[in-house]
Amino acid sequence: MQKKLFKLIYCLLVSCIPWLSHAQSTTLGDRNSNESEVNSSKTKRAHISSKRQKILLKKAKVKHTAQYEFYARIEQVAKDKQRMLKKMAAPQYANPLYFGHKRPPKRNPVYKMKYCKECGIRH
Repeated sequence: MQKKLFKLIYCLLVSCIPWLSHAQSTTLGDRNSNESEVNSSKTKRAHISSKRQKILLKKAKVKHTAQYEFYARIEQVAKDKQRMLKKMAAPQYANPLYFGHKRPPKRNPVYKMKYCKECGIRH
């Protein structure tokens, strides 16, 4: 009984799909011309407003806006970070044998070792 019901539903769906797709009109008719007029008027307004904005910006000659300062700060932070990464790649910071010194400390004999204030190790 259920198999027959499923077959019936399947047949109805398969037969209705072409009918449903054909129901939608492919011709746009009057609707297309109205939309194109609206779109063209919007683009004209946007174009005019952008021209006005350009003219106003040229007259004002504003160079330091909040947005400009924000991006300048972001660029400065990026430069500082790159500089710091380059500095940290130096052996003084990257090599563990340096213990934070500029040059690797000398290995002294046990009776000559002194406590180092910089790294906290006797050497």
